[in-house]
Amino acid sequence: MKSVRELHDELGAELLSFSNLVTAAAGNLDTGHEFRSELRMIDEKINQLSDALNEEIPISSQVSKNIFSIRIRSAITEINSYIDQMHNRNSDITSLRELLNFPKNFLESENSPKLTRQALTKREREILALLPKGATAKAMASELFLTEATIKTHLASIYRKFEVVNRTQAIAIGLENKLISF
Repeated sequence: MKSVRELHDELGAELLSFSNLVTAAAGNLDTGHEFRSELRMIDEKINQLSDALNEEIPISSQVSKNIFSIRIRSAITEINSYIDQMHNRNSDITSLRELLNFPKNFLESENSPKLTRQALTKREREILALLPKGATAKAMASELFLTEATIKTHLASIYRKFEVVNRTQAIAIGLENKLISF
């Protein structure tokens, strides 16, 4: 199973990749002056979030109420707000927005957020429990004696109920709401 440290590392690695793409786009001669300024600002905000992730990685024996500290949550909210205000966006910026598109109540809550959405079914809880192991949909299907299409349908339902777009976000919401544990 993934640890909180691994979740921080995974998000940090993805942010580094986005930072490199944003830096390359800002250096492109075809990029307009206004968009170049926006890209540099996004890159600065990505670096601040990366620094916060690196500084606040919980040690493996430490029990934490939250997956992400208030500082990290604020940085994510700040990047999302800035992206929403940008005049220009490319596919990299849209992908960054999707990566950091945690539900609003998850980012604003100081305490562990409580799900106010639809409850998960028994099968969805079983699939959610397999997410931190890093299992593919095919591996989950084999373990639960279901088809891969059924697993993907359940994953889509989990993402919709949690208001997230990827596994990392679903795992973070599941951990904070004590639906899964390490």
